Amino acid sequence: DLSTVERCLLHMDCSLMDFHSILSLLKKHSLFTGLFHVYTSGLDDFVSPLEVLMEALFDAVDADLANELSRDCLGGTKAELYGYKALLYLQYCFEGKSFPKGDPLQDGDRLQTLRPELFDLLLQKAYSNQRGHRGSSYPPRGIRSLSYPYMRALAMVDAKLLFGCISNVFDDQDARFLPSTELLADSWQVEIGTDTSFDVERIDNHSNDDKTFLPSKQSIVGCLSSIIMKDSLIDPSSQIGSRKLMTLLSIKSKHAYLDFLATVLAKGVVRTPRYIGEVFVRLTNKKGSSEDEILTLLHALPRGSFELDEILFTVERVEMMRAALFLHQEAVRANLSSEITARKAQHHLDKCVDCFLMDRDAQFRLGVFDFIRKTSSTGDVSGVLRDVILKRLAELIDLDPNQAALLVAEVISYDIGTILYRLKGLKSGSIEFKLLQAVISSNSNDDSVLQLKSNLTKEHHHSYLELLIKFRPDQVYQYLQTHQNNYRLDEALKQCQDCEIADASAYLLERLGDISGSLKLMLESLDERLRNFKLALQSNFGSMRSRTRNVSVYIQQNESLVKEVNRIKQILSAVLDLCERNKNDHLTLDNESGPLLWFHVLDKLVGTKPQLGVSLDSKDNVALGISSVLSEILLMTMQRMITNVPLIDLMKKITKDYSGNALGEFREMLVSMLTTYRSELGICSNAVDVMLHDIRQLSHKRKSTKVKGIFVHDGASLSTARATLVEISPADGKVLSPVFENAHGLSSFGTSQTGVDQSALLQRRLNGRRTRLHHRCNNKRRRGGNNLSLVTVSEFSVAPFEEGRVVAGNLSDAQHIGGL
Repeated sequence: DLSTVERCLLHMDCSLMDFHSILSLLKKHSLFTGLFHVYTSGLDDFVSPLEVLMEALFDAVDADLANELSRDCLGGTKAELYGYKALLYLQYCFEGKSFPKGDPLQDGDRLQTLRPELFDLLLQKAYSNQRGHRGSSYPPRGIRSLSYPYMRALAMVDAKLLFGCISNVFDDQDARFLPSTELLADSWQVEIGTDTSFDVERIDNHSNDDKTFLPSKQSIVGCLSSIIMKDSLIDPSSQIGSRKLMTLLSIKSKHAYLDFLATVLAKGVVRTPRYIGEVFVRLTNKKGSSEDEILTLLHALPRGSFELDEILFTVERVEMMRAALFLHQEAVRANLSSEITARKAQHHLDKCVDCFLMDRDAQFRLGVFDFIRKTSSTGDVSGVLRDVILKRLAELIDLDPNQAALLVAEVISYDIGTILYRLKGLKSGSIEFKLLQAVISSNSNDDSVLQLKSNLTKEHHHSYLELLIKFRPDQVYQYLQTHQNNYRLDEALKQCQDCEIADASAYLLERLGDISGSLKLMLESLDERLRNFKLALQSNFGSMRSRTRNVSVYIQQNESLVKEVNRIKQILSAVLDLCERNKNDHLTLDNESGPLLWFHVLDKLVGTKPQLGVSLDSKDNVALGISSVLSEILLMTMQRMITNVPLIDLMKKITKDYSGNALGEFREMLVSMLTTYRSELGICSNAVDVMLHDIRQLSHKRKSTKVKGIFVHDGASLSTARATLVEISPADGKVLSPVFENAHGLSSFGTSQTGVDQSALLQRRLNGRRTRLHHRCNNKRRRGGNNLSLVTVSEFSVAPFEEGRVVAGNLSDAQHIGGL
């Protein structure tokens, strides 16, 4: 078995072989794996075995093209076998591995010369029979007769794999390439106006004695371009193979080449070809391609290296809006330099807005506002941009009304009335409503927004009120409360009454002075909403045969029931607001003197169950649901009443008027109130205890401070006192008595006339002090030993003090002992 012999050969020492005999045997039986091993391991020759394999590949390809006319791909067992073996060998060699074992090359520097040797063979433009071809006496035929036969044959087998091997070499940081010095005349350009009068024959024959340099990347890509893009892999005039097979192979190789070219162009390693449009067409049509790849390529290409309109058409056709946005922005910058092209710039600006609004990502769509602000800061485009914003304002408002209102305030200098006139009626008035709501309800402190808001007239507010009633009737009451001076009461009341908005109508009636009418209207609306809630409960619980275990939880999880409960709370909140605003008016529903308005509301809630026809002791789901909601709104009412109604009056009302009831609705509230009261009482009691404790501590500390003694010495030690300071009064020239200080820090101050004997004066003062101290020693309140005293500042003074004079180092007299 030849395959077994070949595998055994891979484990033998090639240096001990007869190379002539073994190579002849391997070539004869087409054992190319063993041939690679012997050549590379024994002779360090990586090119010759590839040449031998390529000769076999040429023959196999020619045979397939000539015989397999009905096939739609390059089939041939030998062609596939030889082609993929050659590609695998190239991949191993380019990565610095031995074939077929995959071990690293023993000579680490060999890779630097190996790659140029292999590329020299692959980039050979014409087939040469000087390398040992059997039919050397005959001219080349078949694929050998075409340009770049080695690269072309491998591309016909698997162009994607071939370009992948080349791309890996391009990405290797250790690979050394010659600089690109020339361009192919028919395919490549650097920028507009480049001289392209180069000969197609001159790819890059840069001579260099250093064999570690690879051909330039530009020349390698140019070679591939001439094979794939110009000749379509197989020249139709060569009459090789069927037209269908050749077309299919050409399309596959072209797609692989365009993918490879897009990669190298994005990395900036080669220059832009003239057929760059085909690269974008391939990227947009390729399965699995992303818009990020196109954006990366656009950022890498020189701005003048592609036809903008052509690329725009390509990316917009497949709705790649971010790539189109990039191109439109480039077009805007290119057309701002001339007044003639201002209209074209406006067109591209409009398309930029389109690209944002048509994007699938909601967050990206909001970026249109930042784009407009950034663009408006350019003086050359501000006027053009203003027209674009006015044209697309409705779409921008629909996207984000608040951001759109900010744009109107900052960028558009038109009057707000003009803008609202242009928006009137769009989408049944919803666009105008969104803009007005964004302006009126805005909390922005921006000067432009505040100015825009101040320009709104009462007519604008009435238009907004009309739209608010149409689109957001639940917000009318809140608007009327917060904008009392921006509408006319009579007209607003008529609008609200015509549309039957109870809480808003009641509020306006209250402002007109009809408090009882306002309360009646809201209580009627509350009754209606409670009835609707009962109907909703019946429709939800009607299909249930058994009683629900927890009705409250069921209501909270049901969206329709939660909506009805919120409507009840909303009208009740408006009723309680009315009562709170008129809490000092003791009125009945007939405007006569009577109990507080709060009690009318309380009576209405307590009588809700009988009014709805629900038995007080019923345990069905509907009754339990009504009881649950009723307890909740009663608690809400009581919490508001506690802060506005005296607790005594409230308790009298409950215990007197509802004494015959079981007080089931009030039980939870009363328990809660009593619990709260008990907690507050405990807090206050503890606070009083803490205060009394602090008072006692302060009193003891003050008394202890008062009775604290001062160490006193006898007169002999005091005689050593010395004067440390003499002051002269600037007013009358009197000499102030010096400060006498002894070794223990005792000091005294005084005033004397010039010439007075200070020693005698000091002795008299000290004698007087000793007398007072002896007197206090006999007092029963004395504390401490013989050397301790209860001397205060007044007793310590031996001379009168000036008013406001501060004595340092002594305690002041205790005052108000035992009091606070």
